[in-house]
Amino acid sequence: MSNVISSSRQFNSVIDLMIRNSTEYPNKMAFEIDGRSLTYREFHDSVDICANALLSLGVKRSNRVATMLFNCVEQTIIWFAAIRIGAIWVPFNVGLMREDLHHVLSDSKPTVLLIDPDNHEKFQDFAFEVLPEFRFITGSDDFSGFRSFDFLNNDSERNLNNYSGSRSFPSVIIYTGGTTGMPKGVVLPNYAFVAAGERYAQAFEVHSNDVHFSVLPLFHVGGSMIGFLGPFYCQIPTYIERWFSVSRFWKRVIETNATVIDPIGTMVTLLAQSESSEGDGQTLVRSSLGVFGQISDSVREKYIKRFNLNIVGVYSLTEAGGTLIVHNKMNSSKPLANGLPFGWCEIKIADDLGDSVPIGDVGNILLRPTVPDTFMIEYYNAPIKTLECTRNLWLHTGDFGYLDEEGFLYFAGRQAHWIRCRGENVSAYEVESILSQHDFVQESAVVGVSSDLGEEDIKAFVILKEGTYVSPQDLIAWCAERLAKFKIPRYIVYCDDFPRSAAKREIERHKLKAGFFEDVFDHRNSALFK
Repeated sequence: MSNVISSSRQFNSVIDLMIRNSTEYPNKMAFEIDGRSLTYREFHDSVDICANALLSLGVKRSNRVATMLFNCVEQTIIWFAAIRIGAIWVPFNVGLMREDLHHVLSDSKPTVLLIDPDNHEKFQDFAFEVLPEFRFITGSDDFSGFRSFDFLNNDSERNLNNYSGSRSFPSVIIYTGGTTGMPKGVVLPNYAFVAAGERYAQAFEVHSNDVHFSVLPLFHVGGSMIGFLGPFYCQIPTYIERWFSVSRFWKRVIETNATVIDPIGTMVTLLAQSESSEGDGQTLVRSSLGVFGQISDSVREKYIKRFNLNIVGVYSLTEAGGTLIVHNKMNSSKPLANGLPFGWCEIKIADDLGDSVPIGDVGNILLRPTVPDTFMIEYYNAPIKTLECTRNLWLHTGDFGYLDEEGFLYFAGRQAHWIRCRGENVSAYEVESILSQHDFVQESAVVGVSSDLGEEDIKAFVILKEGTYVSPQDLIAWCAERLAKFKIPRYIVYCDDFPRSAAKREIERHKLKAGFFEDVFDHRNSALFK
């Protein structure tokens, strides 16, 4: 780790980092997001102005401040402004709509909501009693039911104190896909984000002349911790795109002189399979994030070889404090491993009873923090689910993996109800619930099947009610009106019944995944899938 990196133990929250950066490097560019850049001092001033505006609205400690934004500067300002006054930032996935959007709004009950014009229509069907009193939209023009962000950017009299928050105080709620229901709100403490910055410095062996280029969304821990907070902690510039674009990717990498990049999942597949580009030539990139969980070995090797990349392997999840909780160094002697915990946590591979399995055997991945205030505090408003996830004082990840004799972790897969699709975690239960609400659907079962882009596509098996019929196209349209785009099934298969276990008559999903079905509707080429 470079000597420009200070120990994270002197900082309690991201606000401490902000104050340090604006003091030490006031005129240095901190970041550029979607073409707009701020220096450390400009960012500090903008955060304080926004924080003061939130106070003027009556936002109090522990109130929730929600956003639903594509990557933009306003996202980072309101994030830090909320924490500046002891409130909690709640970033919503821009793909949410209808039932799942209603759920996260009702569950978090934010005092303030900030969206962008691209997401405005999603809120038009909501009764205003579901929405918070204070609603804002980016840009200078007011939209129906929303005031301009300019109100939060008005430099009025300052009433701020010096609050930066204790290490353990809740700072962020991130809704993540689960296995048995709607998205769960993972409550992370202040220090989780500071610790993520230190792990970033360790994992990428950061130098003072590094430049980060990010295509990760800020509403996930990947974007907020790796794309933004890691470089911010290390005091190096980061360039963040509004969204990922294959055609623009290498052009922007070269334009920004990036040395560290972070494409993950299907992004890697799309880059590896793209036509020849500027990325095939000489770039300054010395390191790339390696999230290859369900990417084929051939695609992984093609990506690394074609673009001449050194890979930082990783195993992460939001509940374990976000990114790089386990990581693998560049030029590791075990490049296929996800990595080691480097003192951040203990790893246990267990059977279904919680007992350890032998080295090399696949089992449930359990984690336990060794650094205080880094793992999640709880699932918001879900004490039973919190206890289930943290039973026996271990965090149960819902993932399978194994350890080798040197302690390296290897990820082996996800549980049946958890589908990794287009870089997102999708609950099979949620998709099934939407399908089963259709008047003609008797029962449905949803599984993940291998995708030619890597990760998985969603395949829905449907039993129709006797004497009824609905076309696959109409079922897809039904889902599209109620689910985020990445949750819409690619395949529809009609069945008379499902394979079920003899004892509990539970659906045997592994048989559905492995079975051959002649009549499979694939809507990949439809506009909804793109």
